[in-house]
Amino acid sequence: MAVEVRMPKLTQTMSRGMVVRWLKKEGEEVKKGQPLLEIETDKATMEIEAEASGFLLQILVNEGELVEVNALLAIIGELKEKGKLVEHTGPPLTSKKPVSPAARRQAEKQHIDINSVLGTGPDGLITEDDVLKYAEQQQAKLGQQRSVYGEEQMVPLTGTRKAMADRVTMSHQILAKTTTFAEVDMNELIELRKKIQIPVTTWVVKAAILALREFPLINSILVDNKIIIKKYINMGVAVSTDDGLVVPVIHNAEENTLGEIAKKIKQLAEKARIGRLSLADISDGTFTVTNSGVFGSLFFAPVINYPESAVIGMGKIMKTPVVRDDQIVIRPMMYMSLSYDHRIIDGALAVTFLQKVKEGLEMPDTLTS
Repeated sequence: MAVEVRMPKLTQTMSRGMVVRWLKKEGEEVKKGQPLLEIETDKATMEIEAEASGFLLQILVNEGELVEVNALLAIIGELKEKGKLVEHTGPPLTSKKPVSPAARRQAEKQHIDINSVLGTGPDGLITEDDVLKYAEQQQAKLGQQRSVYGEEQMVPLTGTRKAMADRVTMSHQILAKTTTFAEVDMNELIELRKKIQIPVTTWVVKAAILALREFPLINSILVDNKIIIKKYINMGVAVSTDDGLVVPVIHNAEENTLGEIAKKIKQLAEKARIGRLSLADISDGTFTVTNSGVFGSLFFAPVINYPESAVIGMGKIMKTPVVRDDQIVIRPMMYMSLSYDHRIIDGALAVTFLQKVKEGLEMPDTLTS
């Protein structure tokens, strides 16, 4: 019996997905659980496994195509069923064109929808030259233009950047965002880091975990007028990549030591930067930490990673004159912010929580267990 392969809804905010690469060809045998294709979601690129064994009878969406969730992608079945395939129902998809392997690789490299390219080879075959020519034409159209003020450049909002724009819009439209700030004396932590060489972000993550255990309402979401408090802490840590910001998740982070957290952040960041995060790596976050200080930002009010209720933002550590025991001294200071959903979290709780995180960072020995 033929089995339909459809675009899955892999994240809560996903509405469309792009077929990045088919890992099997039409007519090839596939086994249940075997990687079948790669899909780019609103957060990452990931492999999708076959849900049934059989043969890949028909591919209905080409590499580079962006389609709606639940759109029909392919059909798996027995070879005897190939002749019985009928025109599918669902969202309209363009017909498959003959494409040379070099052309497909070039289109993937340049993020070009192969179905938009006119093939000039035998029987309409799309060649690599066709793709390169199409890319030049698109660059001419979308690249340098002139206005009455001078040259302009237009860049299509697609892929990860489009997904990021959609999530930011959703966060602003739904959540009642408010931000509070704290100034943290990082002197003790910097001294301790001479012995325990772990990145500052990891220390903030650990301090946030301890504070979340004390103030669990921060670790919640609002669904259908019900506040759902998470008893586990799935900590998201924002990572910058060439394609934009992604937030991989450390699941059950409260069960990890400081060193284990550092190791997991490093592993997830490496996977994010090569586009190899799995669905599990980006799913079910309950709280997020993001560090703009690495880019030189002094302080900022980060966007909440919907549907979470709060996010901590870190600024850069900067030597600053401060008063200690009525004396002006120089201390390495860091501004830290908490953006939170005011529908769930009131100002008093937000400030108290952030002060608890600050307390942990200023007494870093409490974070080493």
